[in-house]
Parts: sequence; C-alpha cells; structure tokens
Amino acid sequence: MVTLSLVIACYDRMELLERTLEATAAQVLPEGVEWEVVVADNHPDGLARPVVERFGARGNFRHIPATPHRNIAAARNCGVAAARGAFVAFVDDDEAPAPGCLAAHLACLERTGADASFGPKDPVFEAGAPPDWDPEGHYFRVALDLPPDTELHPLDWWHAGGRGLGTGNSMMRRATCLAGDKPFDEHLGRAGGEDTLLIFTLARQGRRFVWCAGAVVVEMNLSGRLTPDYMMGRLGRSASHSAVFRVKVSDRPWLTRLGVWGIGLGQLGVHGLFYLMKRHRPASAWMRHRFGIAKGLGKLGLGAGMDFVREDRPR
Repeated sequence: MVTLSLVIACYDRMELLERTLEATAAQVLPEGVEWEVVVADNHPDGLARPVVERFGARGNFRHIPATPHRNIAAARNCGVAAARGAFVAFVDDDEAPAPGCLAAHLACLERTGADASFGPKDPVFEAGAPPDWDPEGHYFRVALDLPPDTELHPLDWWHAGGRGLGTGNSMMRRATCLAGDKPFDEHLGRAGGEDTLLIFTLARQGRRFVWCAGAVVVEMNLSGRLTPDYMMGRLGRSASHSAVFRVKVSDRPWLTRLGVWGIGLGQLGVHGLFYLMKRHRPASAWMRHRFGIAKGLGKLGLGAGMDFVREDRPR
C-alpha cells in the first residue's frame, strides 16, 4: 500500500516544475514508506508530460491530465483522485521541498495525531535578491515562528498562528480532510482561494492543524512578483478570500461579516494614517502600511477582487 502521495498541480511553468521534481526526487523517507508523486497537468497541451516522463523511470512519478481548461481547483481534485496514499501532501510547482520535508510532515502527523500539517516557505529570487522595498524578503516568506507541533486555528482572529494558510507545503490525512470526489470547490478555479475555503471548512468541522517547522520548501519568486503593485494585489486578494470564506462557513454569517468589516475599517484607518505620516521616508519604512491598506480594502470588498493576480515579467 502507498503511504504517501505528493500532488503537484501545474500549468505552464515547466522550468519551475523541473526544479520542483528534482527536489522531490531527492526526498529521504523512512524505510518501508511507499510513496508516489502525482503531477496534475492542467495545460490543454499536456506540457508537463515529457518533463514527468524523464523522472518516471525512477518508478514513482506519474503524469495525470487534468481538465482541458485552466482551473487550479480541478487540477488539485484530479491529483487527489489519482493519489493512492493514506496521506496526501501538496507542493506548488514553484516550490522545491528540502530533502527532509515530506518525512518531517509525515512524522509530525503520526506524532501529534493531527489531521493536517503546514510548513514554512523560504523565498529565493530570480533577480538574486529581494526587492529594495522589502530587503529582508519578509512578505515573500511563510514562517510563523512557532514551536514545532503548535496547533493552528485559522478561524481564530486573535490566535498567533494559522491565518493565511494554503495547501502549498502541507500534508493531510485523506480520510479526514479529503473526503468526497471533489474536496476543492471548482467554482473557484479561476478566482483561486479553493484551498482557503477547504481549510476553513475543515477547521469548522473540528479538524486539527499543526505547524511543522522542519518541513521546509524553497519558493522561487520570478521577477514579475517583485513589484509593490503585485504584492498589494496578492495581499488584498488574500484578505478578500479570507473575508468571504469566513462568512461562508460561519453559523452566524451576519455577525461574522460585521466583525470582518470592523477589522477591515480598523486596518484601513490605522495603516492609512501611518502611511501618510511616513510617506516621505524610504519605501521600506512605509510599505507595510500600504500593504495594510490593501488588506483592509480586501476585507471590505473594495480591493483587487478575488481573481488571480498577474505576474507581469519585464520584457
């Protein structure tokens, strides 16, 4: 029996997919753990097939054609349907898992009995360095700075960890987290956020999530992501997803909606004021407030919207 399936959804970033598969092939798992890699190819021309076939000779890499139209939720559903493992891990096609990433996730779930685990993302940059408006790469990093095995509560506004979780660099128990034919809502396939909705739904059902600090992936950030406008759109979109899906899973939707609006107005007011006060200083001093404004607008439904944020690369 297969213990673990790794699902990678992809579309047209073949150079990044090859990087992901190289890192995946280097995974070190405990003796006796049977595992596989399922690449769910969402491109109508099946661009990933020859890339995956170069790895397929190693025995545990499979190429799965997904839907002929671009839909990340449908691609993930196809990958899950084809997966044979009791545990299903996800990495994105721009993420390279460190050699012990999958083993760390698996050990964490077996040790804690949790339903899902989530790990950090360390950024690298196509340009060789983070942008000058974020010299530490803070906005490109996922690092909750929590002790290993800390429980995460994504629906709790006031809890230290769990907000902003996605399926990228996660592992889930299939039986408790991925039931049914289509665990990801395919109506959100163009807008994105299907992973946020799944996580919120599972949290509402009482599933347990934990932080797995030892399960690291390295995310490649191409040049199209390195502008403030891109990051504003990304953070505003994330805030919109969070607001809409919190209301959707709530048993008191109007009260939840009022709470979301209240927090959004607070962010807009506080960050707007500090932005005006610091605007004459270097960008690194006030950029966080510009992003705070984007988050507030997203919660109020006034921001960039729910759709994908374009990554326009310089020509």
